[in-house]
Formats: sequence, structure tokens, C-alpha cells
Amino acid sequence: MTVPTEQRTPRKRRTTSAASTGADPDSLRAQGLRTRNAIVRVARKLLLEGGSLEFSLRAVATGAGISISNLQYYFPTRQAVLRAIMAPIIDAYLEDLRRALDSKLKPREALDALLDKALVDARNAKDSALWWHFVSLASTDPECARMFDDWYETLTRGIAELARAVNPELKTAESLHIASLLIAMADGLAMQLGSGRRKRDNPRGLDSAFRAAVNHLVLGEQATQEAG
Repeated sequence: MTVPTEQRTPRKRRTTSAASTGADPDSLRAQGLRTRNAIVRVARKLLLEGGSLEFSLRAVATGAGISISNLQYYFPTRQAVLRAIMAPIIDAYLEDLRRALDSKLKPREALDALLDKALVDARNAKDSALWWHFVSLASTDPECARMFDDWYETLTRGIAELARAVNPELKTAESLHIASLLIAMADGLAMQLGSGRRKRDNPRGLDSAFRAAVNHLVLGEQATQEAG
């Protein structure tokens, strides 16, 4: 069975906005859009190669071959540049969740597809590194904190909805708790397998252990019976 239409999470407004990412790309002409995209590419490269200490407006402007005043037309602050780097990553996650909820797959298959993505993303060292830079900045920057909170709220409610579709016996509060735990597990995997550990062979069987833990959280005794 597919996720019932009336139970689906309403389409949420985009997590990003012109205010949070600098000049609105839709309002820019071709040359301006190319400049904006070049700034984001250079900033992303600087952040990955040098970390937050090397990530300054002056360094980004130099790398993009423009003046600081020109850069600040597109992105007034360093935080605005970082938000623009993260916006496509966050939007991609939310789009994957939306597709899972709207797909014709059975709820269990949709959940498995999200688990597959979580395991792949956990091994994406570049996105993991960018994400943890963003998390760090969210502790001091209100706009980053707002993006962070919006992202987790949308993700939590969407996964909770999917968990209830897989196991209709779950109550709303239970499904939200389970969703929070699943997100925490995925974040932990990213720390272990992505930017948090300097290359080490992954423990054999970790993927299957992750799946088993998710099944136990979502299905409870049903998962134990299936395993038996």
C-alpha cells in the first residue's frame, strides 16, 4: 500500500530563501548568475580544503577574481555564503523525502530506499564536512540556526509519517521519537564514516546492523518475529 494522500506531510515552503542566501538567483541576469555560482564554487572549495579558518570573504573574493564589494552585492556576509553552499544539499535531502512519501512504493520499500540513501550519504566525506561546518555555525548565526531547525523539523515529521505508514500501530508521539532517533543514527554514521574518522576500514556488517536497528525501532516486536 502507498502512503495515504490525506496523511502526507503538506508541501513545505523551500528551506532556503533570498534573505538567507544573498541575492535571489531568479532575479539575476546571466552574467550575475554566473558570478554568483562562481562565488559559491570557490567558497565550497575553500571550506573543504582549508576549513573555517581559511574561509573569509577576502579569500572567496580573491578566488573568484572579484572585489569584496562586488562579492557583498551577492552575499553580504560570510554566513550568507555558507548558507548558499548548504542550500542545495538541504533541498536535495528534502526532495528525496518528498519523493519517498509521494512514490508508488510500499511504505516499507520507501523506508528502505531512504536507508540506502542515508548509508551512501554517510560515506560522502565532502558533504559531511560541509554539514558539520554548517552545524557549528548554526550555534552562533541565527539564519543558519533557522535553516537547521526548519530542516530537522521537516525531516523529522516526514520520517515519522513514513514510520506510521510502515507500522500503523505507532502513535504520533512515538513516531516522532523514532524519527528523531533515526536522524541521530544517520548523523552518527556520517561522523563515523564521513568527515569524523580518518580513513579506516569500515566495520564489516555495519550496514546490516544499521538496518536491523531501524527495523527494530519502527516495527518493534514485528521485527523480532520477522528475524526469528
